Amino acid sequence: MAKKVWTFEVEGQRHVVELEHGYWSGKRDIVIDGVPFESSSKIYDTGSVHHFDISGVPCVLRIESKLLTFDYELYVGGKKVTASK
Repeated sequence: MAKKVWTFEVEGQRHVVELEHGYWSGKRDIVIDGVPFESSSKIYDTGSVHHFDISGVPCVLRIESKLLTFDYELYVGGKKVTASK
């Protein structure tokens, strides 16, 4: 299972987005600032895109399939945020 954590600031306030993703199970749990946002799974995991707002700023979390691995990207206000894990 992959775990990714992004920490960033919006309007001077610190925010944290966490993702746990099961490579083989397709299960994904997304937590925003300690609050569960989404928990889902896919039988055939081809990736997914998740949209949400933080303090009115649009955010996009992308899970992209790369053959036998996955890439994870978070965009906040259109800018890519680097994961800390």
